[in-house]
Amino acid sequence: MSRLAPRHPLIELTRARLLEFVRDPGAFFWVFVFPMLLAVALGIAFREGPQTMPGCEVVCPPGVSPAGTDPGVRYIDFLIPGLIGLNIMGSCMWGMGYNLVDSRRRKLLKRFAVTPMNRTHFLLSHLVARLVFLVLEVAALLIFGVLVFDLEIQGSLLAVSAVALLGAVAFSGPALLVASRTESTEVASGWMNFVQLPMWVLSGSFFDYQRFPEMFHPLVRLLPLTAMNDSLRGIVNHGDSLFAHASALLVMAVWGIGGFLLALRVFKWQ
Repeated sequence: MSRLAPRHPLIELTRARLLEFVRDPGAFFWVFVFPMLLAVALGIAFREGPQTMPGCEVVCPPGVSPAGTDPGVRYIDFLIPGLIGLNIMGSCMWGMGYNLVDSRRRKLLKRFAVTPMNRTHFLLSHLVARLVFLVLEVAALLIFGVLVFDLEIQGSLLAVSAVALLGAVAFSGPALLVASRTESTEVASGWMNFVQLPMWVLSGSFFDYQRFPEMFHPLVRLLPLTAMNDSLRGIVNHGDSLFAHASALLVMAVWGIGGFLLALRVFKWQ
């Protein structure tokens, strides 16, 4: 009886990444539970009191917006897309970049180097595994928002999925690039925070980035998290099409593809 043909290295590596995540209860908490707890805390905090709406120049009472802004958009409606963006960024940066550095530190990458695969298969397996879990991450937060806060999704779920997938690609590029040569987990943590912290502050996840001086807006829009947040909010809160956010999608594609190609060139096994 003939032996079964070996499966493609990309399939085997992706399967290993998926099993690694499933067997880590800590990863499950940070990817699925923590964003929901954060949404509950901020949703309750801003449910009754005054809230600052996107584009407001003053503090707006609940359900009221000044001229030029969209009425009926609550803070929680503004927040949920931002939390989705933050969750995807964090899960990609830490779930991919940090794990790669940790594997290099433990000399595991040296063993992969002598197997019948190449670095493209290896790096792509991290990206594919992250995209598989992305569906569950986004679905969990959207369902949570609908059930707990009566979130109304105005646009297409297919468009939301497309933006989320492209966002994951956008953050995977920098994550792989940061981890391509770093040997210390402490140094990796520093680089991860260096990449993420400006986007936490500037990209409008918790408040509108238009509150910063207007001269900085073009630069802020070039950040992948800003592009993702703007696209998700436009689709979820206003029913926009993907074509309405073509420039933001291009920004995410450049970050993802550019980062991945650079990571391929500089990646080292040890």
